[in-house]
Amino acid sequence: MCARINLRSLVVVAFFALGLVFATSSNRAIAAPSPEAAQELIKSMASDAISTLSAANSDQNQIKTKFHEILAKNFDLPGIAKFVLGRYWRITTPEQQDEYTHLFENYIVGIYANRFSQYSGETVSVESARQDQDATIVSSHINLTKGNQPVLVEWKVIDSSNGVPLVSDVIIENVSMSLTQRSEFATLIQNNGGKVESLLAQLRSRTKG
Repeated sequence: MCARINLRSLVVVAFFALGLVFATSSNRAIAAPSPEAAQELIKSMASDAISTLSAANSDQNQIKTKFHEILAKNFDLPGIAKFVLGRYWRITTPEQQDEYTHLFENYIVGIYANRFSQYSGETVSVESARQDQDATIVSSHINLTKGNQPVLVEWKVIDSSNGVPLVSDVIIENVSMSLTQRSEFATLIQNNGGKVESLLAQLRSRTKG
């Protein structure tokens, strides 16, 4: 199971810059965006990422810069970071929360931007959207090359407090990337005496430079 999740996560995040990882922060979501708006967000994001990946002159720094732009523009980063930290968010200081949110974004970029080079012509088919309480779920398939079966990817899209649609979760064949990342972080903290500082230290180490 873990190997399959990692493979699919690689395909999706390296393709679209996400990942990862993501769940709604309830105080930021005020309504579900229309199916049309949610689908347009995913299509636009895909087009933007593919243009970068397909450019012959794109180097690693350019890709990382573009990844940061896509994350900031299309994902609910504060809500994502807070959800992934889970119950430990309540025991962190405001300074730790600010540092963690910054490190979390850099962590995602550092992991997946290096894998953009594996892009080899994959495409996306955005197929439908349905409203589900305070979110809209966009269904799509990542069409792999070399005869591999397409990967089902669902994007959970919310309306932010200023009415801009944002991705709040990526669900890859029924596996939530936000919950997967949350479990990983919780395990790391638990194995280090329940100290959030242990996670911050790991993130600093992984994102330095």
